[in-house]
Amino acid sequence: MADAIHINKVIEKEKILFVEGRDELVFFDSLLQFMGDEYHKTIQIIPYEGKAKLNEFLSMISKTEGFIENVSSFAVTRDADMNHGAAIESINSTLRRLFSFCKVDHNEFKETDALKIGVFVFPGKNKSGELEDLVLDAIKGNQVCALVDDYLNGLENTTKPKNESSDFTFPRKPSKAKIQIYFSSMKESDTRLGISAQRKYIDFNHDCFDEIKRFISLM
Repeated sequence: MADAIHINKVIEKEKILFVEGRDELVFFDSLLQFMGDEYHKTIQIIPYEGKAKLNEFLSMISKTEGFIENVSSFAVTRDADMNHGAAIESINSTLRRLFSFCKVDHNEFKETDALKIGVFVFPGKNKSGELEDLVLDAIKGNQVCALVDDYLNGLENTTKPKNESSDFTFPRKPSKAKIQIYFSSMKESDTRLGISAQRKYIDFNHDCFDEIKRFISLM
């Protein structure tokens, strides 16, 4: 299956932030721009195209000339989904196999003589969920967000699984649905998290982003 993953990422910088996909790439590029040139110009963001591909992707890219010659620090990020601990263990299984690393916990970096490796699982320590849940913390109390909550509460009560007679099903990932509805109300609407961050519809000054900004600063 490794042949199915085409590695066409040229390693250009010493610090690499691995993210799940294209949307996350755009989101974190916006965050690094917000944090300043010290970070935006020194950290390269590379998507590994989904949690299921992380193991093979890291295995292949870590063998490239660019990685071997240039990289001194990298961090792996992903969503916790339903189980934060399982997400941490999944990443660490890959790190142990490829880099002979002992456990790296959430929001932590560990170093050898050659590499510094970090792990960050969204939305935060011991929390299930995803990056969208972290962003939702930044918009809580917003009038539009409250209306979206009301809509989704009503939708949940009228769709499956709560209402088995319905032809419709409640979104499998309510946080993603909430974010998409919220950003669709913007002047330049786009339901993608990354594009919305790029358009400055996300307030990176909010204290909910302090943990991830501190983590990035340690790279």
